[in-house]
Amino acid sequence: MRMLLYRFKERFKHLLPVWLKIKILELLGLHITRNRRETNAWLRQHAADVTGDVIAIGAGSDSDKEGKHYRDYFIAAESYTTADLSTARGAQLQIDIRHMPEIADESYDAVLCGSVLEHVDDYLSALAEITRILKPGGILLLGLPFRQALHLEPHDYWRFTEYGIRYLLRDQYDILRLNAIDHSVPNFPSSYWVKARKR
Repeated sequence: MRMLLYRFKERFKHLLPVWLKIKILELLGLHITRNRRETNAWLRQHAADVTGDVIAIGAGSDSDKEGKHYRDYFIAAESYTTADLSTARGAQLQIDIRHMPEIADESYDAVLCGSVLEHVDDYLSALAEITRILKPGGILLLGLPFRQALHLEPHDYWRFTEYGIRYLLRDQYDILRLNAIDHSVPNFPSSYWVKARKR
């Protein structure tokens, strides 16, 4: 049965918009990857103690693809705001991560940003903006791909190593945790998640 569904998906994938493909995969129960499961487990653990006002950048529908929303992981947060390039999938704010003048300096106690920077042509400007809107002492939860197939083409520009992530954050953050996700290929993780505190 799964093979039949896979063949159907492969045959007609070019005819369907991305959001519909995702919805079909969700309905068929074929959408949860090992990377997603391990990422969700990591986030549940590291978001639970985050307090104050949280913004999730690149949140889309905020679905964790396991029947919950990422906002549910932030049990100690006072508020949780979703932001994305478009509000079409339910984000509260429409922003361009490279330049967010609609958000004041040091507005948030925490920023969640997962699987976003690889799609930003100028990811250094995006990281500078994240740092600008985060309060001193604020928490950054950042997910970056390493071994992942191209997705959302043609806007898939970058992959990041553990050492590249350390280098990117070295001047303005203290790294509290940096974990590789999905070791199904030895020494070649699918992604990295970092919990860092802004200095």
